[in-house]
Amino acid sequence: MGFTDKAKELANKTADAAQKGAKDARDKGEKLMLQRKLNASAEELGHVVYRQHEGMTGLDDEVNRLVAEMKALQAEIDAIPV
Repeated sequence: MGFTDKAKELANKTADAAQKGAKDARDKGEKLMLQRKLNASAEELGHVVYRQHEGMTGLDDEVNRLVAEMKALQAEIDAIPV
């Protein structure tokens, strides 16, 4: 293998590593964004449950909506390979 071939191989390996690094960074960013949404939904659910505890009625649909939203977000988070 000549110098040129070695240089091309090294350049290809470097490019592959850079692409993998960029994909990993995007995945981590996406995961962080989804985790923040999940935390916001959990906080909102806590407020709704507190209002229920204080005697407010008619909040079951809101609880169900938030729980479904949280399950969907968690599934998205779990699907990210990072």
